[in-house]
Formats: sequence, C-alpha cells, structure tokens
Amino acid sequence: MKKHVFVASLQQENSAFNPVISPKTMFFDFNCEDLKGTEGMTGGLVDTLSAAEDVSVTYGQSLEADSGGPLDDTVWQNFLKGVLDDIATKGPFDGIALAMHGATSSLTTPDICGEVVAAIRAAVGESVPIAVSKDLHANVTTKSAKNADYICGYHEYPHLDTYETGVRAAKLLLKHMAGQPQKTAYAAIPMIAPAHAYTTDKGSLLALVNDAKAMVERGEISDFSLFEAQPWLDVPEFASAVLVTAKDEETATRVANDLAKRHFALRKELQGPPLLSVDEVIKKALANKTGKPVVLVDSSDSRGAGSTADSAAVIEALLPYRDEIRAAVGVTDAPAVEKAFSLGVGAVADFTLGATVAPKISNPVLVKNARVRSLHLGDFTAVGPLARGIRSNCGLVAVLEVGKIMIQVSKQSDNEKDIGFYRSFGIDPEFCQLVSVKACTSLRAGYTPISAEICNADTPGAAGAVLTKLDYQQRPVPLYPMEEITENDIVKAVCYR
Repeated sequence: MKKHVFVASLQQENSAFNPVISPKTMFFDFNCEDLKGTEGMTGGLVDTLSAAEDVSVTYGQSLEADSGGPLDDTVWQNFLKGVLDDIATKGPFDGIALAMHGATSSLTTPDICGEVVAAIRAAVGESVPIAVSKDLHANVTTKSAKNADYICGYHEYPHLDTYETGVRAAKLLLKHMAGQPQKTAYAAIPMIAPAHAYTTDKGSLLALVNDAKAMVERGEISDFSLFEAQPWLDVPEFASAVLVTAKDEETATRVANDLAKRHFALRKELQGPPLLSVDEVIKKALANKTGKPVVLVDSSDSRGAGSTADSAAVIEALLPYRDEIRAAVGVTDAPAVEKAFSLGVGAVADFTLGATVAPKISNPVLVKNARVRSLHLGDFTAVGPLARGIRSNCGLVAVLEVGKIMIQVSKQSDNEKDIGFYRSFGIDPEFCQLVSVKACTSLRAGYTPISAEICNADTPGAAGAVLTKLDYQQRPVPLYPMEEITENDIVKAVCYR
C-alpha cells in the first residue's frame, strides 16, 4: 500500500524593526503541486516525494513572500486553518513535509513556524513523522524541535542549495516511512550575527560546514544543519542552533554538542570586521584603478533582510561627487516614480528621494537637477547565479541621471542582489566605479566575479548591521554580542523524539 504524504509551505522572513506589517498581498499563493520542477525548498520537496515509488502526495497551499515587517496574523492563521482542514478531510497521512523559512513572526506571535508545526503534530498524532526544510537564518525553537522529527537547513550562504535542502528533508521522511527512523539532536547557542558579516564560501565557517559534510559522506551521521538565527527578530526565544540527524541518539547528541562548541568558538569571527562609513567606500572607489567597480553593501536597508529599501543615505553621500564618480544606486520611492512618469523622459527636475515607507528610520534627500533618463514597467529576469531566470518585479521604475550618478528609483524594489536589478534598466554595474547594493551576503554570488572589492557599509535601515545598537525589547539575556557568553551557556543537545 502506498504511503500518503501531505506537503505545504509557508515562507517569509520578518524584521521586528520594520514598521510596515506584511499583508497577504505580498505573497505568491500557489498549490504546492504547481511548484514541481521549480527551484527552492518546496520544489525540492515535491519533486523528491512525487518521484518516490509507493508514495502518493496530497498538495497543500504554498505561501511565499519576500522579507518584510511583522506578518499580519490573519495570513498564517488562515494558512494553518487550511492545512488542518486538509489533514482532517484528505488524510490519514503517513508523513508530513513542510517548507518554512523559520524566522517568521508577527506582533503577537514570536514563533509562527513553531506554532504551525505544533498544531500539525497535535492533528496527526505522535507516530506520524514530520520533516521540515528551513532557511539557514531560521530561529529554530524548542517548540519546533519537539514537534518535528527532522529539520534541514541550507548549508550555503549565499543560498545556492535551497532545492537540495528540500530534497534532504524529503529523503529523511521517505526513509522514516520505509522503516528506517532516525534521531535528530537539537542544540542551541545564545548568539546572533549580522547577515552581511559571514559566508560559507570561506573562513572558519566553511571549514566547519565541510567537516560536518565529511561526516555525512562517511556515514557517521545522516544530516546536519547550522542555523545562524536571523538577527532582526525581537523574540523571547532567540538563538543560533545546531541540528544533527543520525541512526542513534548517542551519535546525534555527541556530534551536535561538538559542532555547537565549534560554532560557539566562531562567535567573534561571525560579527565581521568593523563597518566602513559610506564616505570611506566612496573614496575607495575614487582611488580604485582596476577598471572594476567597488561594491557598497547597504545591508541595513536590504529588503531581503526585512528592511524597507527606502533609505537615500548613500545617495546623499554621493551627491557631492556627482560629477566625479560613475555610480549606480537604488531606492524605493513610489511618489518619485510617479513624478518622473508625469514629467516624461528627458525632463530635468528636483526630486526628494527616500524615507517614504519608513520615515522614522532614515531621512529624505533633495536631489537637484535630476534628468529622467528612462522609464520602465519594472519587471526583469534574474541574471543569477542565485535564482537565475526567475522573474522579478519592482513595479514601475524610473532611472534618474544626476551628473555621473544613475539612480534606479522603483515603486517597490525587488531582488536587488541580482545584477539584473540595474542592468535590466540600462545601468551596467561593470562600467561603474561604485555600485550600491541593498543586500547582505547573497549579492556576492553575482558581484564577486565583476568587482574590485565588496565593502560593508554603516547605513540606516530596519535591518541594522550593528546589532548592539538595536532597540531589542523581548530578547533573552545573555545573547551574544550584546552580552559575552561561555560554553556553559550552550543548551546541550537533546533528542526530543
């Protein structure tokens, strides 16, 4: 008899410091079956499960959105109601597969993913295995660990293995249903790190990931995940985590404790070097003679980290150099776009840019004598390598020319990490001296090959890069880097199931 599996997906990353609530209209709403053959965790889950022999799949809802402010409670509550209705009316099920970001919160519910998994566990009972795939930046809580049998997170940052993460979770679920259940150990480390400051491409974090991968290849363990909790949550249970799946509890807990200690030892390195001021980056770009651009990372205002992408702080710093430096910079400003469209291509006018979405976080900037260079519908195809070929949409877009500075002004910026964000609108980053990108680390996948240097800058935004300056209200204590921690603060590995 075929095993019956249910699949659903809820993915959004939320910043508590973004004042704009994330509504349902932000989400792409699909049936999970529609995501067969696509990239991403859900695609990996459904492709693997649907291809398995002796398995039938019931496809639930998939809700996925770009990062934003706290989630509107009705979004996740209606999603959960639909999932529970499906489980009640279309079951019974032998397994549950979920794709969830893991850093999803609202003003009233700090751990939405944990709440969803717990509710599903209550509905299906203790014997039905639940496998969850999550983003590397998930805040994996005790509630999630107690209710999911398997939790798999991305291994790579930039996130180049989203599909493969779904495949890993699906394979663990299939093994469990085939009579090969395994144990998953969960350890937590009370530390967070700014997302711009580290990558799995180099350094000690890469070495740690590679050592854990080698254990999988040797068959010592079946799976592992190192979670760097998204730092712009403001929640009572908040930590980075290590999860290890193995054939027995002793191995899973031993390896998880070892990896957690090694992860803890990286806490200072994961904070990254001191940030540069915007002016320091501009001077680097002016002095650069390589013929390649210097990239200014405006991570604090990254929409991908949950910010509003409406800060014009970099534009303000560039204006004194408008006739000296070829630069590309972007900002979300719907009123400015509407003004440009009303004026038409070739018009010259003064524009006030920025601070239209979150006016308490940054300040508007007056840009004089800006020429409307071009006007666009705002949709473009990602160049990659991240999400290559995927369509993105910034709403209407106006390109303003201010001396040698090109400003991509969009109604709602999208996928700024991709070179296509500029190139699709007539701005080629390779011919600039400075390119400002509102992203954290994901931009490095595309920009590293074409840039002379990538510089993390100190800028305003709802995804503040200096964590010790953020006004947390609910976070636990101690939590590094706000307080120092020791190995004794690591929550030792536990197999809850």
